[in-house]
Amino acid sequence: MGNLGGYQAMTTVVKALGGPKKAAMIVGGGLLVTGGALYAVISLINQRSEPLRSKGQVFTVLRDGETGKDLTFQSGDRYRVLERDGDAVLVEVIGRTDNPHFVSGEFLATISDFPAEETEIV
Repeated sequence: MGNLGGYQAMTTVVKALGGPKKAAMIVGGGLLVTGGALYAVISLINQRSEPLRSKGQVFTVLRDGETGKDLTFQSGDRYRVLERDGDAVLVEVIGRTDNPHFVSGEFLATISDFPAEETEIV
């Protein structure tokens, strides 16, 4: 008899919805809408998280540059691309101990051989 309260609540809700068939259609429709919305969100996340083609590659700085965040690049410096989120690229400047750094992909394309097509925000 411990589940009698739950059973009574369920029957009251089903009766208020117009019977078991209508209740099943409402619940099923709600699940479909929720599932579709969840699928759309996951699809957007996967599209936005397109992997960086240059991940793990090492690039060379061709001209001096400063990010404006106390990070300077000298001609000849080399850096490894670790990750990306939008235009923010996580890099490891080879030979420095203060790694890693987030740098704009657009900035990297102007000072180094980083591919300009990778600066597009996905």
